[in-house]
Amino acid sequence: AKGGDTHARTASGMFGEVTRDTRAQAKTINFAILYGISRWGLAKRLESTPEEAQQLIDAYFKRFPGISAYIQETLASVKESGFTTTLFGRKCWFPRISSQSQAERQGSERAAINAPMQGTAADIIKRAMARMDAVLADAGLSEVQMLLQVHDELVFEAPEALVERAIPVIRSVMAGAAEPAISLSVPLEAAVGTGTSWGAAH
Repeated sequence: AKGGDTHARTASGMFGEVTRDTRAQAKTINFAILYGISRWGLAKRLESTPEEAQQLIDAYFKRFPGISAYIQETLASVKESGFTTTLFGRKCWFPRISSQSQAERQGSERAAINAPMQGTAADIIKRAMARMDAVLADAGLSEVQMLLQVHDELVFEAPEALVERAIPVIRSVMAGAAEPAISLSVPLEAAVGTGTSWGAAH
């Protein structure tokens, strides 16, 4: 909400300092834990031992108890109802959440923990895509073409003369994509990069 860096904040909370290495580790831990990763999986990603990885997981949940509460509440809810929902109300079903097979059950649990967040992100980008052409046309930017979606990114092709005019329009549509259906407590920000290719735009 204050425009801070989530991964840097995690690095500061867990390691006491923010460096390129601690931020990279924090980013790995942030995503891994929300995917329900095991200590063995985290150890592999961090190139550490399972014991060291477990210590990091324990420290993470101690430092950020709200994350642990979210995971426990989500799992309790999905085991009762069989599904999770995105912030927009779209359901994702998990019929194997109580499977006798440990692999199936744990896989469903990992997916259920992640689904409300990743599903909400998918809803938001789809809402932006659905609105984009009309908004660009209304702004006199019909020559700006939306080509591709890559996760939370949209790739456009535009005549060079229209790029600067298109940037605030595209940014506004993406940042406001959740509204009016829901009002997010944390504002969305959309970064824009330009270049002669998608790679150059990064």
